[in-house]
Amino acid sequence: MTAVSVVIPCHNYGRFLREAIESVLAQTQAGVELIVVDYESTDDTGRIVADYPAVKYVPRANRGVGVARNHGLAESAGEFVLFLDADDKLVPKAIESLVACLQAHPDCAFAYGHVRQFNASGPAQYRGAAPPGCLGEADPYGWMLRTNSPLRIPGAVLYRRRVLESMGGFAVDLRTTDDLDLNMRLARSHPICCNDRLVLEQRLHDSVRSLSRRWRHGLVDAVAAQRRQRAYVDRHPVYKTDYREGLLAARSYWGGHLAEETLTLLVGGSLKDAGQNLLTLARWHPAGLLELIVQVVRRASLRLRERAAK
Repeated sequence: MTAVSVVIPCHNYGRFLREAIESVLAQTQAGVELIVVDYESTDDTGRIVADYPAVKYVPRANRGVGVARNHGLAESAGEFVLFLDADDKLVPKAIESLVACLQAHPDCAFAYGHVRQFNASGPAQYRGAAPPGCLGEADPYGWMLRTNSPLRIPGAVLYRRRVLESMGGFAVDLRTTDDLDLNMRLARSHPICCNDRLVLEQRLHDSVRSLSRRWRHGLVDAVAAQRRQRAYVDRHPVYKTDYREGLLAARSYWGGHLAEETLTLLVGGSLKDAGQNLLTLARWHPAGLLELIVQVVRRASLRLRERAAK
């Protein structure tokens, strides 16, 4: 019987995929199946997977990472499921320790471990709640709601299959916060547990293409994931403060970055490129748009004064 299914969604990350695959194949846990869901890659993803006969290759149309993860879930058979990003790596014995954690806590929907970041220059830092300690909160749902954070990225989380399926898997319309949405839904009705060990190495990328698009999507999805909790919060008023703080956190982080990028575009004269950013800010972070307008006006006023002084 398959104990654990590892699903790797991949879209044009073939250059990193081999390391991800080999980190799974090196695990000591018995009964691990590995599935790569290739959602319309145009690189060598398919050829790389073909080098590993034990890996199941599932090509699918590109309808987003949430859909790809759900495809992998449907193709898998494990009692437990882990979703590993194609550019990340599991550390040795990661799955074994996560399985042991869930087996010791049969009421938990998922177990999360710790994450260490790395890049081409080597290890970077831990990410999360001060590893090696666990989340110091009695109410993980409240913590996620308040911080607009999913606790850990998917590769550091092992889900119990039956609970995951009962929740309908990942949201298919959230491009960047499908894990946050899922983990909050799970934590509302199930306990979770911390596997107090490093389980994942997350790759940091030295450059990010299309910064505006990244910040736009992040802002829209983070606010949308938070707003989806509104009906539950209305029925449980104890979470109202957490909800408001989380909404502010989403707008401050993603909207703040988007506003900074938009200001750079405006100063550089890229008015057309800045247009979509301004529309996104107007809808999802109007306070950030107002602050941006104030900054633009201040800069314009300063230039006028400088010209007048010459």
